[in-house]
Amino acid sequence: MAAQNIQRRLAANRPRILALAFCQTFLILLPIIVPFFQSRGLTMQQVFLLQALYGLVVLVMEVPSGYLADVWGRRPTLLFGAVCNALGHAALLADDGPWGLIVFEVLLGIGGSMISGADLALLYDSEKALAATVSRHEQAVQQLFLARNLAEAVASVICVVVLAVYPIQVLIVLQVVVGALPVVFAIGLHEPPVRRLSLDHGENFTRIFAHLWRSGDVLRQILLALAIWPLSTFYAVWLLQEHWQNQGIDLMWFGLLWAGLMGLTVLAGRVALATERRLGTTGLLWLIGLAPVGGFLGLATGELMTGLVAACLFFVARGLGLVVLRDAFNRRVPAEFRATAHSLTNFGFRLGFAATAPVIGWVVDSQDVTMAYRALAAAALLIFIWVIVPLVRTARRSQQAAGTQVAEVVAEP
Repeated sequence: MAAQNIQRRLAANRPRILALAFCQTFLILLPIIVPFFQSRGLTMQQVFLLQALYGLVVLVMEVPSGYLADVWGRRPTLLFGAVCNALGHAALLADDGPWGLIVFEVLLGIGGSMISGADLALLYDSEKALAATVSRHEQAVQQLFLARNLAEAVASVICVVVLAVYPIQVLIVLQVVVGALPVVFAIGLHEPPVRRLSLDHGENFTRIFAHLWRSGDVLRQILLALAIWPLSTFYAVWLLQEHWQNQGIDLMWFGLLWAGLMGLTVLAGRVALATERRLGTTGLLWLIGLAPVGGFLGLATGELMTGLVAACLFFVARGLGLVVLRDAFNRRVPAEFRATAHSLTNFGFRLGFAATAPVIGWVVDSQDVTMAYRALAAAALLIFIWVIVPLVRTARRSQQAAGTQVAEVVAEP
């Protein structure tokens, strides 16, 4: 009876963690976030500085939060993160210029870092404990990715509907309410049966870094890819709205455009593993590596339709790349420090964004947005050459040594 009760609680983790992820990323303001920040008196450079501040907070908290989840437990870490998330959204109600936005970004940074890594680790290990024949845990990355991006798509549609009838203040109140819901779902989570790390912190980090860096070229290069490659698509999130404003697109359409792009990401994430099997690992890596280059060059043309096609390239690449790379990473990392390992990849990403965001914001404000697009295209090409191409070569070597099809090299350890 006790075993059945534990199984029932673990089975309930999946809908709760997916609901938590859905509500955490249900950002109704996101389709108009840049105009919203500008309405509070911020320039584009200040918008990027604000995002750099968010990235800096996540940077400082990311690894300690993942490590805390592995030592303290995933459930209490997620609950603390959900509370910070709720308080951060509540700060939007303070219409006091940049200060309310600063509190909003800082608390969301703390909450996001606490949730990031711990949510995937809890879901992955809960599904693994429940798996009888088919490994349900293999779908954990895909499920969490789809929940987050579906939330953004639905929120974008609601943004349009609400703005058509009500002022933006109604959107802010809705965002505050939804931002508090993750607390409800975090309370009901159950800790999966995973051995926790000891309190010998020096030994723990020695083991973690040794495993990530010395367990083979594939794991080491996937780690670098997850830390660096997302930068090549992430800047599009913050520059697309500026591009749409320059094209004279009405604010009402921002939500529908964003919903369409999020839907495209959901579709790409859903077929990511199947696409890898069809194209092969090499083909998929070439696709996700070069798509951002084409995307920024498309935006640089200044053409409306070309820009829309270019936007699609970013979100298809994100859907395919993040699911496949995170799935491959999960397979190679032990459960006892999975949350810390994911936090380390997020740490690298946030470090890169915090270092480069103010520069990109300055270029957009003081130079020309087209120059920013071209610079980002060049940066995306460098990331492809430096990060993706070595992973392609390693995948080919592994495939030739094992005598297997390329399609399984990254997905299988």
